[in-house]
Amino acid sequence: MRLPSDLDYIELDLARERWLPPIDGDPDPDPNDWPDPGGGFWASLYRALWDAWGDPYWWPGRNAWECAAGAVLVQNTTWKNAGRMIPKLRETGSGDPASILAADVDELRSTLRPVGYYKTKTRKLHELARWWLARDVDGGGIDGVPDDQLRRELLSVWGIGPETADDILCYSFARPWFVVDAYAVRLRQRILGSDEIPDYHELQAEVHGQVTRHPLVMNHLHGMVVNLCKFVCRKKPNCPACPLRTQCAHGRRALVVDTSS
Repeated sequence: MRLPSDLDYIELDLARERWLPPIDGDPDPDPNDWPDPGGGFWASLYRALWDAWGDPYWWPGRNAWECAAGAVLVQNTTWKNAGRMIPKLRETGSGDPASILAADVDELRSTLRPVGYYKTKTRKLHELARWWLARDVDGGGIDGVPDDQLRRELLSVWGIGPETADDILCYSFARPWFVVDAYAVRLRQRILGSDEIPDYHELQAEVHGQVTRHPLVMNHLHGMVVNLCKFVCRKKPNCPACPLRTQCAHGRRALVVDTSS
């Protein structure tokens, strides 16, 4: 993992468990042989971020279910809170769909209290667990199911919206699906110097059309965008420290102002 010297305040937990789902039948993707991102606009951002930081080690969890549960738990909270909840559920015996459904509801709510909206998130985990078991996800029940169909099924589960469904598609099921979040919108606005708020699916289609449709490319791109916007491209951005500053309309303006002051 390479961290630029001017960003040594970024704290990434490289020791945490990070599960990569089997891709194209390979149960152990080689981290030294990631695919090429392509040649579009978003691919150029991918390259710049990768050259600066390398693998973002994104989305903690040791299996598909834990990644999916994390996608529910992170709603309306931070990954600092949600990421801590994954091992906590494991420790309390609620680390898989069957145990989630078998757990005492009040005890599960109490466990989830630190991530906020704990009553709603308890129900969301229950509904996702029911779908997961009915679909026999861990037994190969979704193998060969087209991405669009699988996404529609996830969206039919109570409490699963587009962003959460795409999180699960990308990180749990190794589908080549980009997750559009507020960070991606912010980055696009600043890079292009625009206040326009793009439609979720329009922005997703834009990325899909410009970047290699490979699960690891989508995984890494989303993770790098999140890290960039968490630590550098914040609401008040630190443009001099940004690897994209020469590609970014906002960053170029900020650098001109800084130089002239």
